[in-house]
Amino acid sequence: MSNHISLLNQLIESVEQLQSRYHSQSEQIIYTKFAPLLFSENYQPTKFYLNELNHTLSQLQQLNKNDIAQFAFFSEKLLAQCTALSEALDKSQFQSSQSAVNFPKVLNTREQRRQEIEQLPPRERLDKYYEALKALNDKLNEQKDQLKQSQDLAAQNSYSDLIKQTRQRRQRCLEAIEVLEEYLAFKDAQE
Repeated sequence: MSNHISLLNQLIESVEQLQSRYHSQSEQIIYTKFAPLLFSENYQPTKFYLNELNHTLSQLQQLNKNDIAQFAFFSEKLLAQCTALSEALDKSQFQSSQSAVNFPKVLNTREQRRQEIEQLPPRERLDKYYEALKALNDKLNEQKDQLKQSQDLAAQNSYSDLIKQTRQRRQRCLEAIEVLEEYLAFKDAQE
């Protein structure tokens, strides 16, 4: 029993530390695809994930002391949620601090555009994702053409790097489309 209370207090403290540490970033969207067992949705603002942590904590607090298996499950889930969220936020904070120095205006515009798209209803957002996918495919084809035409080794390396980056962006776009299509199919099935 005292182990239950001790563990519960440690988990409460961990959640409170996360909330105070990342409170200033509550509106920041986290562009990480989490495991479906950890969080119900991906690509949401920090406050969404903090609310999910609180929900798991509340489920844990409501358990009867005899529900040992459930207590273990929710404890492990909450710990995994805290770890995953902390790593995602630290990673995004590191990336933004590293690149914000060099490209503040471009990233602000890009971030603003992302936020506008994230605010759209799911079907409109899916249309925007498909538009972005088409643009990325066009860009990728253009970069491949430029790579073929380049004579200089440095230019070829540069175009190869650009192609690699564009492929990564295209892959993230495809993943976002897949997640959104699954969500819409789930919603349609519920109706």
